[in-house]
Order: sequence, then C-alpha cells, then structure tokens
Amino acid sequence: MDQAVFFGQQEVGKVQLLKEGLYVRVVCRCQLHGEVMCRLVADWGDHRENLGILAPTGDGFGLDRRIPEKRLGEGTPEFLLVPAHQKAQGKFVPIYPEEPFSYLENLKDAYMAKKNGQVGIVIPTL
Repeated sequence: MDQAVFFGQQEVGKVQLLKEGLYVRVVCRCQLHGEVMCRLVADWGDHRENLGILAPTGDGFGLDRRIPEKRLGEGTPEFLLVPAHQKAQGKFVPIYPEEPFSYLENLKDAYMAKKNGQVGIVIPTL
C-alpha cells in the first residue's frame, strides 16, 4: 500500500512499507527540486522516527532501507520531509562525570552538544 509523503502541505511522493521478517523495508520516491537535502520522517503523533536522507535516483529522489519493525509505532504514520540541515529540537541535558545519567533509554537518537561551556546530550523531540 502506497502512502503519501508531504513537504509542508504539498504531497511530493509516495512511501511503501514492505514487511520482511522482523524488518520493514521502506521504499520512498519523491519529486523535489533538489535545492535542499531532505530527511524522511515517519510521524505517529506521539513518536517520530528518522528514516534517513533522500538521495538522487533517476528522475527524482528516493530512499530504500530496512529497519527493525520494533522501531515503528502503532497504527499508520504520516510521512514528512524535513530539511536535512534542520537540527531536531530537543532537551539539553548536561553531563556530570560524578553523577549518574538518568536518560540512558533516550540515547538512541540523541547527540552530544556543548551549551554555555557545558558538555551534554540533546534528546530530540522533533
């Protein structure tokens, strides 16, 4: 089943989700101008999954990858394109070597950053 991909309010392509054992193959094809690299995001409302950056393919842009099924949310997601250079908004959590870190379960999509001279982790909220 094909699902629409949106860039802002405009439909720009389609996504297919194909079950392959414990994985799901994500096949996306879009018509873009190519001026901005875009990242495909699946949005379930309470959970977002970054599926990757679209690459040039023949007459458009696309993505073809496998991800573990357990990373997908419940129900049918909405597929969105966001500019690849746009950093995910998130919560900055400082790291103190002498203290335990309470956010270990959130590290999958987090990234290290420095804010006001303090090293920490940004936990994305997209």
